[in-house]
Amino acid sequence: MLMRVDAHLTEAILSRRRALFAPLLLFGCKQEVMHQRVDAALAPLIPPDTTTLIGARIDNLRKTPAWDKLFPAQGAIALERLKQQTGLDLRTAMHEVVYCLGGKHRIALIRGKFVDGGITNAGLEPDLKIEGAQKFPYKGFMFIGKEEEAVTFFNSSVAVLGRASALRSIIDNRQLKNSIPTGLLAMVETLPPESHFYMVSNAPTMPEGGIGGLQSLPLALKSAKGYVDARIGASFRAEAEGVSVEDAKKLLEGLRGISSLLRLTLKGEQREMVGMLDAVQFYQEGATVKMQAELPLESLMNAFKSLDLLGAGRA
Repeated sequence: MLMRVDAHLTEAILSRRRALFAPLLLFGCKQEVMHQRVDAALAPLIPPDTTTLIGARIDNLRKTPAWDKLFPAQGAIALERLKQQTGLDLRTAMHEVVYCLGGKHRIALIRGKFVDGGITNAGLEPDLKIEGAQKFPYKGFMFIGKEEEAVTFFNSSVAVLGRASALRSIIDNRQLKNSIPTGLLAMVETLPPESHFYMVSNAPTMPEGGIGGLQSLPLALKSAKGYVDARIGASFRAEAEGVSVEDAKKLLEGLRGISSLLRLTLKGEQREMVGMLDAVQFYQEGATVKMQAELPLESLMNAFKSLDLLGAGRA
């Protein structure tokens, strides 16, 4: 009987100790991030009417072997030109970019380190070297640029780019505390943490100019999302949800048709994209169409090379 009492007493003491030390263990251990997210400093600045977010997690990509291949220190013409024009080295200054589309204004939200000294020097905006740029204030913020395109800094680590009217709208919405599109933020959180590049939309439409000659979709879509994991190669996953199973079937047929049409229109160096098109797999699950591909890192490198060629053409 005494042994049984001692056993119960010992177990009670151990249970109490576990209860006391559990919070300390949780506090001392860094919890693993299980999903992607929009930086907490950028999320409140997303316009309320935004329907599509396109993000790039530069900070996470910088930790991978792919970083130096995608953004070499020398030879990236587009990045070098941007550094010369603005005074910002995006290889070191930028951590995250979120493009907000689909609403009245198109804007880019950037999280980075634009001036030394951290947030205490929030009033010190970088000395941007934008040709023909002017400085004009609005409600305590300084705009740098023109009405057609300007940038403002909310602090030393948050910048917003877009038309001056868009920047004014963001400042007004922020002061009025209008609601942000929480549904889009929730969609981002369904993506894995390795989503170096991603897209989510709760009102998918064809991009401006169309794809492969197709200007609009003859069906209704509820949502779409996709991401690229560039840790080793370019692992691509995407899905689009139709209003009905029939809409998903039409989308699947349309995507396969666009893929075939692109093969016929590719010329010269663009023929390298045929291998990429061949690697993409399409399939349907109920009202959802899914796409996936395992591509070599060179596929992303060629995409960034096209940006460099574009930059060289404008020099």
